[in-house]
Amino acid sequence: MEIVTLTREKYKAWDAFCLASDDAWFWHTTPWLEYTLQFRQDADSKSCSFFVMNNAKVAAICPLVLEENDGVKEFSYIGSYGFPPALDNNLTIKERNKAVNAIFNHIDFLADKHGVKRVLMRFPVLNPSFIEAPRTQSNYLMKFGFLDASLQTQVIDMRRPIVDLRREIRHGHDSDIDKASKILTAEIFDSQTITEEAFRGYLDLHHKDTGRAKRARATFDMMYDWIREGNAFLIGAKKGNMFVGFSYFFLYKNNAYYGSACNDPNSAGIPVAHFIQWEGIKWMHEHAIKFYEIGWQYYAQTLEHFPTEKEKSISKFKRGFGGFTALLPMGEKYYDKEYFADVYHSRIKKYADSLTPYHG
Repeated sequence: MEIVTLTREKYKAWDAFCLASDDAWFWHTTPWLEYTLQFRQDADSKSCSFFVMNNAKVAAICPLVLEENDGVKEFSYIGSYGFPPALDNNLTIKERNKAVNAIFNHIDFLADKHGVKRVLMRFPVLNPSFIEAPRTQSNYLMKFGFLDASLQTQVIDMRRPIVDLRREIRHGHDSDIDKASKILTAEIFDSQTITEEAFRGYLDLHHKDTGRAKRARATFDMMYDWIREGNAFLIGAKKGNMFVGFSYFFLYKNNAYYGSACNDPNSAGIPVAHFIQWEGIKWMHEHAIKFYEIGWQYYAQTLEHFPTEKEKSISKFKRGFGGFTALLPMGEKYYDKEYFADVYHSRIKKYADSLTPYHG
């Protein structure tokens, strides 16, 4: 098997492979790769992504981004977890094993070449080989020297009747949806209805909510293009003639992922997020979306993850819309002994400091 570096000239072939491979989701595609490269100008991000060729045919792909995070070179995506390889569906078990071995050997080679101290990877949950085949839901990264850093994520099976989906919603959320529905209306912008004016309204509210533009405008231009191309949709909640909230959802292979949200700070007493989520669920159900990943689940501190109280509260909010909790396999591999020791000494102290005595 031969390793071939991904170049812009090969983007079309890469994305065609992503569409065909059951291991790939939107996070594997070149649009998401370009978004990652543009997102943080301070990270000096570079693509090290590559194909694995077998007899002149693509056997696998591996998205890989070199970043500098706090002065440390890592293979990561926007300072967080990148994605494992995606393989050709028709490979035999022997060919799959050979391709995966070649991929992780090459990652090790590239890490040595670029002075990388750590690689971070997580599995996409919405790719067909994972969400539709439970037997594959394991963290094979550990076979290649990764430490397990798995979390869980909340997923809603949208194939169920809409009345059942509403019945699963937590009572408090249900009441908030009813309350908001009396004063809010929804506008849904997909590939057929999105306009520059509507997207500009989302941008303006996003900047108002965050206080400033935090990243390159090019990344927002990409998000607008994804809606036009059918890989995302946007929901705006209006009070009268004014938008008071937006949420952005990704679409790929008939599955959806909750991307981001922004709300008008002056509308804090209105359950805007509850209203938008339900409107999104209804739209997804009407458009035959199969699975909707509403988001990661944080319960408490671990040695790999230290969620804030806000992050734990957001996780609880997401669970309130029902669905099931799925494994989110994640892993990290270290190449530098001192860096590993520093990271884990810091984590152990942080975890120890978080412990409190039981008082009954």
